[in-house]
Amino acid sequence: MSSLSKLAILAIILLMPIYSAKASEVRAFHNINQLPFKQIFGLPSLDNSPLTETGKWRVGVITNISNTFDVSATANEQIVTDIETLRASLVFSYAVRNNWQLGIEVPYIRHSGGFLDNFIYDWHDFFNMPQNGRTKDHSDRLQISYLSPTGTSFAMSESGGDIGDIRINSAYTKPWNNRALIFSTELKLPTGDFDKLTGSGGIDLSVGLTINDPYSLEKYRISLYGGLAGIYLGDIDGVISVAQNNFALAGRVGIGWQASRFIQLKMQVDAQTPLYDSDIKEMGDPALQLVMGLGLTFTDDAYLDISIAEDINTSTAADVAFQLALVVTY
Repeated sequence: MSSLSKLAILAIILLMPIYSAKASEVRAFHNINQLPFKQIFGLPSLDNSPLTETGKWRVGVITNISNTFDVSATANEQIVTDIETLRASLVFSYAVRNNWQLGIEVPYIRHSGGFLDNFIYDWHDFFNMPQNGRTKDHSDRLQISYLSPTGTSFAMSESGGDIGDIRINSAYTKPWNNRALIFSTELKLPTGDFDKLTGSGGIDLSVGLTINDPYSLEKYRISLYGGLAGIYLGDIDGVISVAQNNFALAGRVGIGWQASRFIQLKMQVDAQTPLYDSDIKEMGDPALQLVMGLGLTFTDDAYLDISIAEDINTSTAADVAFQLALVVTY
């Protein structure tokens, strides 16, 4: 058993005695696939905890830092991804009436060589995990390039950041047999810049359904959630638009345990169908991420989520992504 697994089991044992009868709702992590050529699209958030009480506001500050190193090539297609991405979002939501929520997300995205390369290299080395090409000699560099089978190409090697594509969303919650059905839509506007990889330059639209199930395993203090969305992807404002798909599916399944009144332990799997028509795995294969972490409930109206996302279908998402999300309702 790894040291990480032993620490997780010890944390669960220590948390069990401090459980109290009243539990908070288990909230899905606001995870986004931050692989550079995928995070430009309007992949849906599949939020499972929208506001349901008329007149309520919610404000969130969500910060993600992801790191990826990957090189791949076929006979006529190649990609290099050596990047660290900061995505910081302001999220505002308002319940216009009972069970109806409107919201907006404004992201700031910055790509750079970053600072996590040495830490990730040492982590892999300590646990005897594969480095997949990482070396100590090539730390904290930025290099993004893609050559398509048609000869079109994209390259970026300078750090920079800007406002990304703004999202407008809505959600309707319908109670169902001690559970909840959440119907959602998201519209992504082309406010970012494809040349900086802060946006696609196109308009994306998603429609989704999420199910919350706090009832089936209630006696174990376990909640389940899952969702599926269809996404229309507008054309990229750049040379790799020839390789993109215009429709995709995104899904999520998750589980959360109310360890105490104030602490949730959560795990979810996020997936997307291919966003590009490509023979390279990074572009043309389905993406799969495992997201694990905890939620800290400070009051009934304020919480903090802490998570780490791992790429479990190697090369189809960012190697690793860390997230902090602070949310307040009033």
